[in-house]
Amino acid sequence: MINRQLRILGKEELYALLLEVASLTKENADFLRLKLTEDKDEAIVYYKKKIKDSLWPKRINLREARKAISDFKRISKNSEPLLELMVFYVEQGMEIGEEYGDMYEAFYLSMESMFEHVIKMLNEYPDLIPKFKGRLDAVIDRSCEGWGHKDTLEDMYERLKIKREA
Repeated sequence: MINRQLRILGKEELYALLLEVASLTKENADFLRLKLTEDKDEAIVYYKKKIKDSLWPKRINLREARKAISDFKRISKNSEPLLELMVFYVEQGMEIGEEYGDMYEAFYLSMESMFEHVIKMLNEYPDLIPKFKGRLDAVIDRSCEGWGHKDTLEDMYERLKIKREA
C-alpha cells in the first residue's frame, strides 16, 4: 500500500515527506543523514559513540548498545564495518569487566552472544579474519574468568580456527 502511494508522489513531494520524517525524531534525522553520507566512517564513529555511551560510565544499557548495532545494519549491508561495531561492543564489555571486576551473568551472556555472532560472520567472510584476529585474541586474553566467560569465548574462538584451517 505505502509502496504504491510513494511511487505516485513527485520528486518535490518525496523530498518534503523525507524532511518531515526526519523532523519527527532525532533517530530519523540521524538515520537519513548517515544513510545518505558518502563518508561511511562517519557512521561508524557515530554508532561507536552510541555503543560507548550506552555502556559507560554510569549505567550499563546492553539493550541500547545492541540496538545501535541493529540500527547500523539498516544503514549499511557491508560486513566489515558491521564487524567493526560488533567487535567494538565486545571490547567495551571487556574493558567494563576490567574496570568494575566481576559482572552479572546477563552481562557476560550478552558479550558472549555478540562474540558468537562475530565468529559466525567471520566464518562467512574468512578474508576478514586477519583484520579482526588480533583484537579477538586480546578480548580473550583480557576477559575475566567469572561465570565461565573466558572458557566460553575460547570455545567459540576454536570454531573460527577450525573453519580457517579447513
